Amino acid sequence: MRVLFSILTPGFLRPFPSVVRLLSDRGHEVVLAFHRDKWAAGTPGMVDELAALPGVQVEEGVHPHRHDAWHELALDLRSSVDYLHFLEPRFEETYRARAVRRAPRPVLRAGRAPRPVRRALISALRLAERALPTDTEIEEYLRRVDPDVVLFTPYMALRTVQPDYLRAAQALGLPTAILVTSWDNLTSKSLIDPVPDRLFVWNEHQRREARELHGVPGDRVVVTGAQSFDDWLGWQPRPREEFMARVELEPARPYLLYPCSAPWTKQSEADFVERWIGTFRAARPELAEVGVLIRPHPKRPDEWRDVDLSVLRDVSVWPAQPQLPTDAESKADYFDSIFHSAGVVGLNTTAIIEAGLIGRPVFTILTDEFRAVQEGTLHFRYLLEVGGGLVRVARSFDEHAVQIAAALAAPDGAARGAEAFVREFVRPHGLDVPATPIFAREVERLAELARPAPRRTPLPLLPLRSVLKPLARRAARATR
Repeated sequence: MRVLFSILTPGFLRPFPSVVRLLSDRGHEVVLAFHRDKWAAGTPGMVDELAALPGVQVEEGVHPHRHDAWHELALDLRSSVDYLHFLEPRFEETYRARAVRRAPRPVLRAGRAPRPVRRALISALRLAERALPTDTEIEEYLRRVDPDVVLFTPYMALRTVQPDYLRAAQALGLPTAILVTSWDNLTSKSLIDPVPDRLFVWNEHQRREARELHGVPGDRVVVTGAQSFDDWLGWQPRPREEFMARVELEPARPYLLYPCSAPWTKQSEADFVERWIGTFRAARPELAEVGVLIRPHPKRPDEWRDVDLSVLRDVSVWPAQPQLPTDAESKADYFDSIFHSAGVVGLNTTAIIEAGLIGRPVFTILTDEFRAVQEGTLHFRYLLEVGGGLVRVARSFDEHAVQIAAALAAPDGAARGAEAFVREFVRPHGLDVPATPIFAREVERLAELARPAPRRTPLPLLPLRSVLKPLARRAARATR
């Protein structure tokens, strides 16, 4: 079997090295290809490590991009659909603000139309995109690679070029699948269109999202579990004394880990974290000496560079050069920062889920300041509801301090609720059943199916192209 991983940027490969390794071990060929030459810290080493595996090939440069006369119109049609989609009542301004920045001006005016009109417009825009021809250069690229199956990730991104590749793959009759990279992909990104042969998701909650939000039939959705977390459930920590010396915290005292998030609103967490430390330490005498380890987000490496926390004792911002945990050393650092902590405090970040996996209590504070990235998002509620709730939620600093003090006083029961959450959200096939083998087997099954019939523009839609040509020229001029 020959598998093409079509990946937006190298950073989006991070959830899938275990899958690439297992496919290589099973004797399959894997081609890794990227759409953008954007390398986050830690990703070059990850890609080099995978490229050294038998049967794994990394395409030089980037995928060919669509450059024909239809390119900008295709992007405009998709971003228009996404904007109208996020006007639905279930979405708050958090989602709409990003979609507005990418949508063309004419559709912004249409956003004021009644809901039935907007829905009709979405259908019309999707029909218009189906009338566009596929890109010949992309088709030639796919013929050259000659895969048995094409996997797309993350696919769901505003104004992305990946739908051009999915349409081209379907036009050639290639089996296709979309892989979710994280727990918020199906609620916070773009709509899935066209629908692939398979959609790989973590759990039944995401299967429901795929049906309700994207119209993906249930028989096309594969629930594998979260393969990106498989490593953590077997990882061994390094000695606490060694770790505490590295992060320059007092080894005899417990510490709380604060993993920073990457708020869509671009808000800095620095002021909030400084206020949080002073407030919870002052709230109760037993918390006055609790240490704090702040882990900057890899996407916001400069946020803490000029922040002076020297007046706060036993507080460390580490590592100085944050990166995605992609190699053995950075993964060990990340794991140890959670494992050796007495608890994890965060706003809305995947590290909260990882803390639950590793067995540490998790806390959050609901604030008006960060409401947009907490209660203003659809995926945040999973932390509160799934398996009875993973996080301990406080609506004030005083309540938060009481929760921390209780967890420190009874560490054996600190991670209550985590097992139920992990079973339902991360490992739906069983706590002892890793997701990676299930994932790899489903890729093999997709390749074993009879190839789908080539899907090109339906004949009744071909006359639309003459109507759309002036719009395509206009979109191209506007971009230039």
